[in-house]
Amino acid sequence: MTSHDSQTTSPEAFALVPSLVLVGTAICAGFVVAIIAGLVSGTRIHHVSPWQVNLVQLAFYVGIGAVLVPALPRVAGRSLEDLGLRAPRGRQLLWGLLGAPVMLIVTSIIGAVLTALYGQHEQAALRMLPSFNTPGLFITFAFVAAIAAPFFEELFFRGLIFNALAKRFAFWPAAALSGLAFALAHGDVWALMPLWGVGLCLAYIYSRSRSLWASMLTHSLFNSVSLIAISLKDHLHP
Repeated sequence: MTSHDSQTTSPEAFALVPSLVLVGTAICAGFVVAIIAGLVSGTRIHHVSPWQVNLVQLAFYVGIGAVLVPALPRVAGRSLEDLGLRAPRGRQLLWGLLGAPVMLIVTSIIGAVLTALYGQHEQAALRMLPSFNTPGLFITFAFVAAIAAPFFEELFFRGLIFNALAKRFAFWPAAALSGLAFALAHGDVWALMPLWGVGLCLAYIYSRSRSLWASMLTHSLFNSVSLIAISLKDHLHP
């Protein structure tokens, strides 16, 4: 399979320096907005309440999006629609729907192997879940996990990083490198391999469907099912 570069419209598209600058600027903007949100909400480093966690996470995504949405088309040399944000067709939605169970199977296999080798280790993000113990907190956490994270992470990791790599490498190296960046960004060493598998699957879905909506849908369904499963587990085994 070839890389996802057939839609590149000019030699300047995803040039190295502008791509790196956009990656750095988007990340910095995310941190700046998150820090501002934390300061305004009275967040303290050693004591962060659940609602402040939700606020800071959402602010981080908003900061990234505020840079990516206007700047990505310039770096890519084509519109957001051409990058994959055009209204999805049925086939593209099907990719998104079918991708979720495949991704769950892939991560379950990786997780089972890691558990057999190293024992059980719960993801850091999931350890926070019991603290979101009111309807408002849980709904906000679910919104961040199932809506905000899939949208902004797909725009950043597949729309920008994967496409920039796919201009220079074949599909699998581009998918592997962007998937590794995706996994490392979550900052959880025990979840590194499963999240790398997630990144690979999402790059494949995006490349085959040519739709960011498809990978966003898969990402959203994956996060939603994971959240529901953990919630049910905690409810049945308090």
